[in-house]
Amino acid sequence: MNKLPLVIYTHTDMKDVWPSFFGQLNKFMPDYKLYVCVNEIDKALPENCLQITYDDSKKYTNRILESLDKIDEDVILFFHEDMILYSNPLRVYLEKYYEYILTDKANSIKLLYAGSGGTKSEFEDTLVQNDLSKFSIQPTIIKTKTFKELIENHLELTIYEFEDAIKLNQKDFSATNGIEKKRGIFHYDSFVFPYIATAINKGKWNLTEYQTELNPIFEEYNINPFDRGIW
Repeated sequence: MNKLPLVIYTHTDMKDVWPSFFGQLNKFMPDYKLYVCVNEIDKALPENCLQITYDDSKKYTNRILESLDKIDEDVILFFHEDMILYSNPLRVYLEKYYEYILTDKANSIKLLYAGSGGTKSEFEDTLVQNDLSKFSIQPTIIKTKTFKELIENHLELTIYEFEDAIKLNQKDFSATNGIEKKRGIFHYDSFVFPYIATAINKGKWNLTEYQTELNPIFEEYNINPFDRGIW
C-alpha cells in the first residue's frame, strides 16, 4: 500500500456522485489507504475505505477537525468527493511532495496551480508560490497536525468563510510544470493530479468547463446528468 493516505470529505447528499468518484479513484489509485469523512456510516461507500463520521449539525471547519482527530497519519492528501480523477496521477511527484511535507520543506502543497506568476521553490522546479498558493479546499498534501492547527484557528466557519480567512504561509506551494491548460478564469489543469475541479458547481454537474471529461464518466457509470441537473 502506498504511504500517502487519501482523506476524502463527503456527505450522504452527494451519494449519487460516489460511484463515479470512487470508481475513478479505484481505477487510478487502488493501492492508496483511503479514509472517508462522512456524516453517517453508509454501505454505499467502498469496502476498502475507513469511514470516519462527523457531527452533521456542526459547521464545516468543526466537522473537519472532528474527523482529523480520528485519523492517525502524519501526512495526508485531502480533497472532496466532487474532485473526480480522469487520468493517472504522476506518482513520482506525489511521492516527492509527500517527503517535502514530511521533512518540513513545505507546509502544504496544493496539486493545482491558480493565478499567475510566482516564486519557484529552491528545492523543486515544479513548486511555486504566489498569492493563491495558500491552503484551500483543493487536493492538497499537508501534515495532519498542520491541518488541525489551521482549523483550530478558524472554528465555526463554513467552507467559503474558511477559504477566505486562510492566510498564506511562507511554505505553502502550488504544483505546476508551466505548460498546463488554463481552465476557467483563475486555475489550470493539474499536471500531477488530473482531476475535475470541481465536478459539481452550485449543486449541478459542471458541464460548462468539463464536458469532455465528464461525458465518458457519465457513460461508464450510467449517470443521467439531468437527474441532478447541469450547469
